[in-house]
Amino acid sequence: MTDQIFIALVDDHQMFLDGLDAVITSLNSHYVCTSFSSPREAIRAIENGATYNLIISDLVMEEMNGVALILALQARKCSTPVLVVSGIDTLPPIEKVLRIGALGFVPKSAPKETLGEAIASSLRGDVFLPKELWSVIEKNPSSPNTAIKNQEDTAEDNPLLAPRQIEVLSLIAEGYSNNRISDVLNISENTVKTHIKQIFRQLNVTRRTACVKKAQTLGLLD
Repeated sequence: MTDQIFIALVDDHQMFLDGLDAVITSLNSHYVCTSFSSPREAIRAIENGATYNLIISDLVMEEMNGVALILALQARKCSTPVLVVSGIDTLPPIEKVLRIGALGFVPKSAPKETLGEAIASSLRGDVFLPKELWSVIEKNPSSPNTAIKNQEDTAEDNPLLAPRQIEVLSLIAEGYSNNRISDVLNISENTVKTHIKQIFRQLNVTRRTACVKKAQTLGLLD
C-alpha cells in the first residue's frame, strides 16, 4: 500500500521494542514498524537499501548510543528523520541530540498521545519536544557540557539539514522574522527557534547574516 508509513525502531531491550511497536501501530493503521535490537543492524539494513520514513531510537544503548547512530546515519548521507525516545530526560542529552540533528525527543514516561504527536511532527519535518521541556530549553539555551562545539559533531564541511530546515533557511535569507516564518510554515514560533538553533549549529554561525552567507557558499540556497 502506497499510504503505508515505514518506521524503524532501535532499542537494545526487546521487551520495550515489542511494546513500542504495539503502541505505534495502535496509533495509526498506516504505521508499519521494523524493530532492530542493535543500532548496527539498523545501519546495515539501510546500507542494504532499506528505506524508512522515520527512525525512532533509544539514547542509551550498550553497543552504540543514539548520538553515535545519528552521526553514523549522517555520514552515510541518510536524511531519514530521527526521533529519540529515552528514559533520560535531563537537559544536556536533549540539547545534544537536537544539536546534532534529531527532530525530536520524547521521554519514555510520556503518554502514547505525546508519542503520537512526536511521530506526526517528525514526519512533517518539524522539531518536537513535549510542552514541559520547551520552557526548560528556552530558559537554558546552552549548558557547559553541550555548548562546546566538537568538530566530529558539527559536520561543518558537509552540513546535513532536514527539508524543513532548508525551508526555514530560505525564509531567513528572504529576511523573514521568526513570527513571519511561523505563519508561512504553519508551525509554532518555538519550533522556528529550534530549527534556527540547529541550522546555526550545523553551519557553525551565530548570526543570521553569517548564516545566509555560509549557506550560499555551501550551495544550500539558490
